[in-house]
Amino acid sequence: MQFILDNLIAVLVAGVLLLTLQVTQVRSQHADIEQVASHSVKTKTLIFGHWVEQDILGIGANFGTNTYRFEEPDTSAIGNTTRWVFFSDSTRDDGTSLRVFKRYRLLETEVVEFQTDTVQMYQVRRDSVALDFGSGGTAPTVASIPESSWTRDTRSIGTLSFFRVDLLDRQGETPRYTDGAMAGEIDPNKADYIRVRFGVVPEYVLKPDNYI
Repeated sequence: MQFILDNLIAVLVAGVLLLTLQVTQVRSQHADIEQVASHSVKTKTLIFGHWVEQDILGIGANFGTNTYRFEEPDTSAIGNTTRWVFFSDSTRDDGTSLRVFKRYRLLETEVVEFQTDTVQMYQVRRDSVALDFGSGGTAPTVASIPESSWTRDTRSIGTLSFFRVDLLDRQGETPRYTDGAMAGEIDPNKADYIRVRFGVVPEYVLKPDNYI
């Protein structure tokens, strides 16, 4: 009887040790996966932020004193920027002038359900088109661009939680027309700064059941 009890205790101790090692290994594997996923989303976010920064730095290039270099951002009911067009001027190799238009579009990707909330995910896509100036140096306008002429350049990570572009004056306020038919509307000509804000949800957070 004593022999059976001694071996039973040994089996129980071995089982506890084996279970502890397995749990430790699983936790370690999950931690490694989360670390890789976190690094991936940080890299994608930095890439997105870098090309937005470069786009903004290039707004109005070769415009001289012309302040009309972007359109008013289209804003959704919940405050996201759904569409924004900006532009700069350049020259071709033959010396002809052209205007380069770039456009941001916010597209819905998937709906994620958390324990206490439901979140819509988004992706920003950047389109571009270059048009020659007309006769007499007349610059092309956004309204004259057919939808088929836009070419998709790149896109952001598909798990943005929000994306907002704000036009600000020197006091950090949104510049608006004060009189006339446009009173109360945003005045792009008086914007001195552009503020871009966005949020990203890491991919591994979207599937929490796979992790301890």
